[in-house]
Amino acid sequence: MLTALHLENFKGFSDRQSIDLAPLTLLFGPNSAGKSTILQAILYLHELVVHGTANVDRTDHGGSTLELGGFDRLVHRHETHRSIVLRAEFTTPRSLERFGRNLDRFPFPNLDDDLGAAWLELTIRKRTTAAFHGPLIDRAVIGVVGSPVPLVWLETGATLRAHEPLRARINLGHPILAHAGPEVAEAWSALALPEPDLVPTEPSSLDSDDPTEGHAPLTNRGLGFDDRHPLPVFALANNRPCALPALDEPLRVLVPQGGDPPTTAIADEIRTFLEMVVLGTAHQLVTALQSTHYIGPLRTIPVRGFLHERPGRTTGWADGLAAWDLLLARGSEDLVRRTNAWLRRLGTGCQVVVQELLDPNADATGSRNNVDGAVRRLLLETEAGSRVLPSEVGSGVSQVLPIVVAALHARAGLIEQPELHVHPAIQVGLGDLFIEAALRDGGQGPMMIETHSEHLILRVLRRIRQTTDGELPDGSPGFSPDQLSVSCVEQGPFGTRIYRRHATADGDWSERWPSGFFPERREEVL
Repeated sequence: MLTALHLENFKGFSDRQSIDLAPLTLLFGPNSAGKSTILQAILYLHELVVHGTANVDRTDHGGSTLELGGFDRLVHRHETHRSIVLRAEFTTPRSLERFGRNLDRFPFPNLDDDLGAAWLELTIRKRTTAAFHGPLIDRAVIGVVGSPVPLVWLETGATLRAHEPLRARINLGHPILAHAGPEVAEAWSALALPEPDLVPTEPSSLDSDDPTEGHAPLTNRGLGFDDRHPLPVFALANNRPCALPALDEPLRVLVPQGGDPPTTAIADEIRTFLEMVVLGTAHQLVTALQSTHYIGPLRTIPVRGFLHERPGRTTGWADGLAAWDLLLARGSEDLVRRTNAWLRRLGTGCQVVVQELLDPNADATGSRNNVDGAVRRLLLETEAGSRVLPSEVGSGVSQVLPIVVAALHARAGLIEQPELHVHPAIQVGLGDLFIEAALRDGGQGPMMIETHSEHLILRVLRRIRQTTDGELPDGSPGFSPDQLSVSCVEQGPFGTRIYRRHATADGDWSERWPSGFFPERREEVL
């Protein structure tokens, strides 16, 4: 589960800004303030970790609905000498070992527990060498949540030639490794690269006074280390210009040829450690991000022909069409039932109806019991009993239905403007929908909502107050302030800023809203 996100030089964000995430995270702020940028940073982060490619336009989650425009459009003010920095903090509930290594003699048997929450920071910059030109992940740093000092630090080489080794520093003095004893540090350090090999050969990296240009020497500066005591550096085989290795390929630590058995055993320990810390943690971050459904601010109203089942059709969540396909799929009866329960609860006035029609051309017998000869189609049934197409009712239904299905189906969600085109009474009910979705599976299915809706947040605050007072309606789950993160995003003279606001147990705010909490109401009613 993603628990925090830090952004620097990403679109409107210049100085580093941080946002704490909770089971339910709400983003407020004026139009074009940068709320959507936070969601886009998460989608970009997924592309970086999965594919290792920095010049991203379309993403796996956004499909054709969202275009990022590549590095030149993503870096702050389009100033390509800058470096984008993204840091994610996340939990790692599963085993970090992914390649079936024997851990019987592994010197860090409690690594899974000690690294139960990790952070991964990626630095993306544009590099130019004789062999490469363009943006890339130039540095990847992994640490333990709660400690600012890195555990492992990876950097690309100076020339970026094909198969140039990746450089990996291991902080053997880190608290979670210190208990293994000095003999492990001594043995591992014996396989480290000699320090002269660390000096880059590109003149620009040494001649420029601007640390954002070229490729800076591999040092401990700025990461909490003491440069007078360099950390051991190991060479890793690498087949792509990226500081983050491919997640599904075992690592290879490069050591002098003809090493004796003890040297080989030590190299295996280093390899296993790096696979667990780098690949194991990054894979769990990817698992959390891949299970997230992103829904953009404008959901597509399905046309008449779309509402018939089309086996093999590929649709995405960004435009909402995947929700309709999911309801049409065979075996979706339970999802249809739960979706209709929420449509009633929200007061939409519509219910989903999935019909099976006989296709006479599919089976000569015309038997309705022949599933292969049936075609499924989806309609909406109104309170008057008529069955209509989604395009024949108010646009609000087509906007809110994908939100409902995603909240019921997804492990996690990134949703923009769920209140679009819907009545205030429905907006209030969405607060309950998101609370229940966020608390599913013990709070491991977080929801991040970009919204302008005062009605939605007022319902969430009301549920917190009712939980405190013991006055919750039957069937409503308890909700507490620590399960909610509310951030206000605003632009100022020094760039975009994120202001965290904390709810109190009585359903109020512990801090003043940056520009007042929806002050328009007071101005309009007085």
